[in-house]
Amino acid sequence: MLAGCGNRSQSTGHGQPAAHQITVYYCKAGSDSLVAMHYSAGASLAGSPLAQYTVSQLVAGPPDADSTLIVFPADTRATATLNGATVDVDLSGSITKHYAGGAGDEAGLFKSLTYTLTELPGVTAVQVSLNGQVEAALPGGHLELDEPLTRDTFAQ
Repeated sequence: MLAGCGNRSQSTGHGQPAAHQITVYYCKAGSDSLVAMHYSAGASLAGSPLAQYTVSQLVAGPPDADSTLIVFPADTRATATLNGATVDVDLSGSITKHYAGGAGDEAGLFKSLTYTLTELPGVTAVQVSLNGQVEAALPGGHLELDEPLTRDTFAQ
């Protein structure tokens, strides 16, 4: 389900780009600052397939291991579906059983998810579910997940 990390833009032989850029945000540990990384996505990707590709890049983590960035647990799987202006993201893996990363890291994970997906055209919100069910929060977590997340959710 996780796509490989593709960092290079490719072009057709006619000077037309064969891919477009997506931006994936990772939160810096110990802060609420975001780091943007750019990936290439096939020009034909749009809607749910583009949302799926984008969330797969985020969950896979940055191409180079960076201990200063907050990343999802390695066994996290995410399925993304575009539903109007909202991307529904269903998470599975150990993150759905217990989250011990603390409130700051948890907020960083979901801030990165929200900013990454709301960068896509027409997307304004992210609805998170765990193993197919909308829950109040992660087990052991603090952030409310039963309502869609927007960039305003993380405004200070």
